[in-house]
Parts: sequence; structure tokens; C-alpha cells
Amino acid sequence: MEQKPNPKRLKPQDKEQVCLALLNGKQVRLPESEIEPLLDFAQEQGVIPLLHYQLQSASLATKFPRQSLEKLHAQAILEAAAELARNHELRQVLTALADGGVQPLLMKGTPLAYLIYPNPTLRPRCDTDLLFSIADRENAIHILTALGYQFPNAVSGNFVRLQATCIKKEKNGFVHQLDLHWKISNQPYFAGILLYKELIKNALPVPELGPHAHTLALADALLFACLHRAGHIADGEGNRLIWLYDIHLLCKTLTANELEYFIAKAKTHRVTSLCLDSLQQTQLRFYTKLPDATLTQLRSFSSQPEPSAHYLQKSRLAQFKCNLVLLPTIMDKLAYINETLFPSQNYMLIKYKTHNRLLLPLLYLHRFIMGCKKQIWNKEEQS
Repeated sequence: MEQKPNPKRLKPQDKEQVCLALLNGKQVRLPESEIEPLLDFAQEQGVIPLLHYQLQSASLATKFPRQSLEKLHAQAILEAAAELARNHELRQVLTALADGGVQPLLMKGTPLAYLIYPNPTLRPRCDTDLLFSIADRENAIHILTALGYQFPNAVSGNFVRLQATCIKKEKNGFVHQLDLHWKISNQPYFAGILLYKELIKNALPVPELGPHAHTLALADALLFACLHRAGHIADGEGNRLIWLYDIHLLCKTLTANELEYFIAKAKTHRVTSLCLDSLQQTQLRFYTKLPDATLTQLRSFSSQPEPSAHYLQKSRLAQFKCNLVLLPTIMDKLAYINETLFPSQNYMLIKYKTHNRLLLPLLYLHRFIMGCKKQIWNKEEQS
């Protein structure tokens, strides 16, 4: 069935509808003036390679200007070249870590690209996420530094930003970025749900990335994808299409027993509302087929009050309150407040490019004011 969008300039929701129609294999008539804005939207949503993949169908491609198709083809070639570079570098990184006695778990887009996508180039990403045992943190940083990776200045702590980013630039200008995680999420409550010591027991190999590449079992990967999405709802990115497509493909891949495991784990950790919302949003966009029993069970369990359901609110303040409520002890709550409001002095001095510690009170005040402005601006934008 051919969809005809409003001839007026496409609004963001219209761009999503048109983009989804194409991703779902439908024909769309679109004014030539709206092609570039649509491609820009698809780029933001991380689905340019998927869009190009769908447009290989002649019936769809005929609706697109030749120039736009050539642009998509050029981007697909660049993505393929980038994937070759990422694959080669990641094999070297994983080998060096293994030689040093460190076994990370690949997370998010990279392992999914190889395990559930028709082609790894269809799952674009700007970095590779690795989950480590906390005991291996310093050793991993030492090994990666020896490989030429640099660690930019960033907030860190026991409750805030439980990860570190490192980058390495090749002579040709290509940049490799790794995100090292000590917990699966920067949201304190989520951080205790999927632990490295449990995930490593059921880890899956990713042969295309070498003998040392392992990732989360697919049922755990689905739970993680739902939690990751929920953690970004306050940022307005919860329904980013590539993240929902990950969930769509995971749901298609999981067996009935794996789905049962996923539901049981969501119930145990009281995040069924978050999981149900993720599956429903995915179904809404990609017509994901799920057993009726899966949604029925999630609806039944989520009918009971779950504090984690507050993550579904589109507010950073609500997210902060939710984290605060879910932390178990007063000391944890105070530490979380302190780390949120007052990152380390060294971080502040480097961020504001000064050595004068007498300025720290003003710098913290400036950071607090800018954070409040950002919260207000975010609310107005959503409104």
C-alpha cells in the first residue's frame, strides 16, 4: 500500500512515519524537496544503512531521485570501510586484553551487528562498548593506554558515570572509540541488575570478531536493550529508531524459553513496566510479532507498582528522583547527590581550563546554573 505524506513541509513525526514506511518495505511518494530532510532524520536515528538496504528493492528505489540513491550508496560504502577498520582494531584490542588476563563482554550495537543483523554494516555505531569486571578496571586501562588509546577528561564515581571513554586516532584520520563499562548502566538502579559475574556464565561467542570476542546471551541482551532505552527517555532519545530496531530483531531471534527467561528476570528486578513499554513502542513501529503470552505476562506483572516505572517520565529531574528513591541506603543516596552536584575537583579544573582552585566554588555554581537551564530548556522543547 502506497503512503502519501502531507505535501506541506514534513514535521518530525511525519519524517518518522515516512522513514518507518520505507523501513517496513512500503512505497512512499515524497516531494524531492523533502528527500534531504528525510535522510538527515534517518541519519540522526541511525538507520541510514537500513534505509539503503530496503531501497535495493527496485519498486521502492524508483520513488527516490537518482542523486539521493547515489548518496545513500556512497554512505553504505563508507560504512563498510569503517566496519573493516573497526573489526581489525577490535580483534587486536581483544587479543591484547586476553593476553593480559582480561575478558570483557561486548555490549550494544557491535555484537548485535554480527549476531542478529543480515550484515554488520547495517548497524552503524560510533563506538564499541565493553563490559569489564571491576577488578580488571586498572589493568584494562593500562593495556589500552599501551595500545595508544587516550582517556579524555570525564565525570566519574561510584554512582555517576560508571564508565570511561577512550579514543585512538589512526594516521588516516579514522578514530576508534571504546566505552569501558564497570556496570551495565549509569543509572544506579539498573547497574545492579545485570552483573558481569552473572553475564559471563552465559556469554555467547562472536566468531567474526575473533576467538576472544564474547557478548551477552540474547535474552540478557534484550533486557539490557530495554533498560538502556529507558535510561535515555529523559533525554528525549528513548525511541531512537536504531535502538528499537535492535529490540525488534532480538524479539524475532529469541526462542520461547529465552522469552520466558527475559520475563522472569524483568519480574525479579521489578522492571516489567519498562520492558513492556519498550516492546509496545517497537511493535508500534516495526510490527514486531510476539507471543500473546509474553505481553500478557508483562502487563500482569507491571500492574503492580514498580518504582522503576518513573524512568518512563520525560524529565531529568524525575530520573534523578527515581535513582535517589531506588538507592538502598542513606549513605548511598548522599553519595549519589554529592557525585551528581560536585564532580571531582580535578575534573572541574580541566573542564574549565584553569589551575586556580580558588575558583572552584564559582565553577560548581556555574555548572549547577547551566544544568538547571538545560533542564528547563529540555522541558520547553518537549512541550
